[in-house]
Amino acid sequence: MNKSFIFVFALLIATTIVHAQTSSGDMMVGGSISFSSYSREGGSLNDYSSFSFSPSFGYFISDNLAVGTSLTLATSRTGTGSAKTTGNSFGLGPFARYYKFTSDERFAFFGQAGFSFLSGKTDPAFGNVTNHNAISFSIFPGAAYFFNEHWAMELSIRGFEVVSEDPDTDSDNDKTTTVNFSIHSFSPALGLRYHF
Repeated sequence: MNKSFIFVFALLIATTIVHAQTSSGDMMVGGSISFSSYSREGGSLNDYSSFSFSPSFGYFISDNLAVGTSLTLATSRTGTGSAKTTGNSFGLGPFARYYKFTSDERFAFFGQAGFSFLSGKTDPAFGNVTNHNAISFSIFPGAAYFFNEHWAMELSIRGFEVVSEDPDTDSDNDKTTTVNFSIHSFSPALGLRYHF
């Protein structure tokens, strides 16, 4: 038998029996990247694009329980040329995540709760620049499959979220509070996380 085949086979077997690193003192990094764009006929005001990057870091304070922080950087654009409106946002917030492993030690369910503090500005095509901020609290479920002791693929869905937003910090009486509860299987988020 080919020696490289035996090596690869032994490596695959080894990765299936190695436990995930979710013990006290372990750490994890992950995050998400999102991009969307659309354009409709009928004028430049119908063009839209957005990009966001949200890295996160967690530390396991006990077995299967991690606390950490996440960062969000986002930008958006509506319209083109002189009719372009741009927006930029920065967010930061703590989170806590708990893993519950199944009988297959490579597969776990998790629940995550977190706060997020967001601040940004919008530069409209016509009018003045506005500053905005928001505070949100969210709880959502998910599942993780550990390929080996370091890498896990995650699937999560929206859960419960409360958002308090001030769309223009220079204007009074325009704050809004939104409460969302949704277990929607058609809008899951897929991610990859590294444990060490």
